[in-house]
Amino acid sequence: MFAALLGALMMHTVPQKTLTFPVTLQRNSFGPRLVARAGDVWRCMQDVVSDESSSVGWTPERYVEENTMFVVRSMTVKHEREVGIGETLQGRTWASRDRRSMLFTRQVRMFSGDEFVAGATQEWAYLTRDLQATKASKGIYDAFSVTPGFPDVELPEYVAVEGKPLHRFEFTVWHGWMDPHGHVNHAAYVDYCDEGVARVVAGEGGDPQALKPLYETVHFRAAIGAGEAIAVETTECGASDGARVFKHRILSGQKVCATATLIRRAVG
Repeated sequence: MFAALLGALMMHTVPQKTLTFPVTLQRNSFGPRLVARAGDVWRCMQDVVSDESSSVGWTPERYVEENTMFVVRSMTVKHEREVGIGETLQGRTWASRDRRSMLFTRQVRMFSGDEFVAGATQEWAYLTRDLQATKASKGIYDAFSVTPGFPDVELPEYVAVEGKPLHRFEFTVWHGWMDPHGHVNHAAYVDYCDEGVARVVAGEGGDPQALKPLYETVHFRAAIGAGEAIAVETTECGASDGARVFKHRILSGQKVCATATLIRRAVG
């Protein structure tokens, strides 16, 4: 119990030398309750990571010139509270671990003033532009210092629920959804899973707009490209402190592109 409380307190702390990057979510990030969707909070965090990279000389253009890129392997997010429309947040980010000069762990924390709003732990792989693993150069190490000693964001424990039906929906990926790497951005996977949850709740006669994001974790296995036929499978699998826990698979044919767990609570 003490370790859990200490970890929760440390979630609000960041290394002193990290820079602060202000971000404001766009109007289309918000739903009818005027709070941000989970996937758009993920995009907000991505902006912070990109801004931090650019601030130390590693702009998107430089990665293209070096024929390398960072790709997210997994990401876990905790939402301390929802983000209101028009609210300006301050983001802080830093690398907390590296392994074999190819795999890196990054922490992201979002604040409104001194108030902790959301946090994430990301696992990144360093790749060539044709998706081959490669070791980070001295330039990467000189730019991004590793600061260990801060807790990872993790899903809470939950009580498993058996026998819930599987829900599945399908769609074809738009060409206009491609990101700078030519595939679907990692935050879109959360949108797909949230749509699966929304359809489950709507089918029960509930209000999908009343769902509040608490946690997500996504493990990415394969990129999704334009024109692919995608299926999203959603199954309720547990309960955590009164919230509902859902597991997901995102498929392209028989290929598993990602697995995910979302925890959602109805407001009101």
